[in-house]
Amino acid sequence: TLKAGEEGKLFGSVTSQMISAELADQGLQVNKKEIILEDSIKELGSHKVDINLGEDLVATIKIKINKESA
Repeated sequence: TLKAGEEGKLFGSVTSQMISAELADQGLQVNKKEIILEDSIKELGSHKVDINLGEDLVATIKIKINKESA
């Protein structure tokens, strides 16, 4: 949940560190360097993110970014 403007644009962007921290809160240990972000996520909604597991294994997770209520 992040602050966003009226048109769904985030004030800032979602980083691999933020994704790693949220996964850790859910009991999954993923190093931020394993998270593959082509571009910074700057909009609300659902986004697919790849995680490099090594040995040519890549997992895709779906994250949902909601607007922070005032």
